[in-house]
Amino acid sequence: MQSWLVELAARLILATRIIDKSYRTIDKARSALVLALTSDAVLVRFNCLAFGGDKTYEAGSSVFRSYLFRWEEKVITTYFPPPPARLLIGGAGGGREVLALAGMGYEVVAFEPSALLAESMAGRVGNGMKVRVYRGAYEDMPSLFPARPGGCRGSLDAEPVFDAAILGWGSYSHLRTEEQRIRSLSAFARYVRGPILVSFYQFAPNKARHTRTSADRIQRLLKIGPGDRFSVYIGFTHDVSANELAMTAERSGLSIMYLNEDTRDTNWPHAVLCPLNRVDQARASSTTQEIYKPAIMARD
Repeated sequence: MQSWLVELAARLILATRIIDKSYRTIDKARSALVLALTSDAVLVRFNCLAFGGDKTYEAGSSVFRSYLFRWEEKVITTYFPPPPARLLIGGAGGGREVLALAGMGYEVVAFEPSALLAESMAGRVGNGMKVRVYRGAYEDMPSLFPARPGGCRGSLDAEPVFDAAILGWGSYSHLRTEEQRIRSLSAFARYVRGPILVSFYQFAPNKARHTRTSADRIQRLLKIGPGDRFSVYIGFTHDVSANELAMTAERSGLSIMYLNEDTRDTNWPHAVLCPLNRVDQARASSTTQEIYKPAIMARD
């Protein structure tokens, strides 16, 4: 191949970078406009459609994950009471955490806002599994709706207290306002006496949040909350910082017992929250049978 053709081909390929740059610009503009102009109801419905149509979350599909992530296993082994403890799992998707934990012998009550995913999860509950599946969002608590047509409704008010809980994989970041986040955590504090595992998004590194950019100025102009984002793949998300989580937890009657946002250790920042009075009891306890460990902040 002649040298001029090699040079031309290489430069043409390099020029296609404009396509990627243009898409990123369009995507940022779309995100800002959706957040500025779209109602909560539309964002909620979009999330249900986006996740409900993703085979990764549909129980029984060939790409469905049916296991706990390594960081989840570590937290559950360290902080959760052993089976057959009763667990409450919200934002449960197609049941990845639910089915894995039920297989370990836990008793689980789970709820998921997407009707398609809740139904697929219910369909995968096997004989001998102590699992009840409902349709419902964090905003619906304490009400629980049938996962399948003709199924039974439920209420968390009618449930015995749970030993531990999980806000399903990243679902906390889909709550759209501080008020909703406080209300949801407060509900878990009301119905759960033990550790509560929360994972969340941090698309923007904590250290970069103090740097003001043109995108930040546009967000403020459009009255978009700090850390709020929109993606056509995962809908609305909110970046959660350690300080924000600590303040929100405290206003919900909870405290952080463990926090890991070290990207060298996990792709999913997460924390274990516990009722404030239980934290004091745990730290005062010297028995080897205690559920709670001293607070650990796994950060730089």
